Amino acid sequence: MRDQTKLALSAAIAVRTLTLVAAVGFSFFDVVTAVQGSERLQEVPATAPSNVLGQSILLPNGHKMFVECSGGEHYGPTVILATGRGLGSYEAWALVQSRVASFARVCSYDPLGYGKSDPVGGDHPIDEVVGNMHDLFHGAHLKEPYILVGASLGGVLIRRYEQQYPSDVAGFVFVDSAHEEMEWRDARISTTFDASWNDAKYLRNNGLFAPNQSLAWRDDVPMIVLERTDLPPCAAFPGLNQSQCEAINQVWHDLQVDLSRRSKYAELRPIAGSGHAMQQQKPEAIAQAIHDVLDRLKATRADGSASRR
Repeated sequence: MRDQTKLALSAAIAVRTLTLVAAVGFSFFDVVTAVQGSERLQEVPATAPSNVLGQSILLPNGHKMFVECSGGEHYGPTVILATGRGLGSYEAWALVQSRVASFARVCSYDPLGYGKSDPVGGDHPIDEVVGNMHDLFHGAHLKEPYILVGASLGGVLIRRYEQQYPSDVAGFVFVDSAHEEMEWRDARISTTFDASWNDAKYLRNNGLFAPNQSLAWRDDVPMIVLERTDLPPCAAFPGLNQSQCEAINQVWHDLQVDLSRRSKYAELRPIAGSGHAMQQQKPEAIAQAIHDVLDRLKATRADGSASRR
């Protein structure tokens, strides 16, 4: 069962993603989040946006990566929908991008080895993926600074991006984000939950931490942490008893809370009716969060309070 889970991980986004999605299923309920001080967006139909630009960009390493941008070029910071650790396709963000294009310039991309980018095989460590992202964004002349949006392991990816290129980044939206400490924290509950929890190469390549290593990252920029509220049942975690299942879910929640304390401008926002696959289940909630981060960036810039450097 663990080998099957690993295979599902490679085809999707992150550790647990497929088991969580299978347990929760797909739903399209309305978001019940009340956002104080933020204008609610009117629902944008999930149709092809105007001003769509798809292109392949030649990177310094000789490979080409595909990026698709939509929305007016006159808008402010570019919103980038990141794909976790080089896995998956830009198409996973389609329902989000079509909504965000109504108020921002927004781009998604295919990592090397996927979709319309060059078919480069092999494992791609996180630092390599981050370097490719940087080369792509600058090669495509995407307007800086960026609002980075990452789901699952994509959250780890965009934090690593900011650590390497801090001047590029003006804000974040974390979509039920993985956390650097999650493997060893889960292993304290059950070492059989994920057999890779102490695999040094696996952890290093995914940007995850070895046992008892703590995340020091912080960035005082506008930041919204979106958290699922539909919890997977114990059947999603073979081999665990009920108390262990509840403890695993609690760890995930605690790590979302932790992320929401990594900026003085951060907010934790639970999304009713959503599981881990929020891009498909609640694209409007992600679009709203991006809209709110852009609004907060304008406000903090206006009063000069968002300078972290």
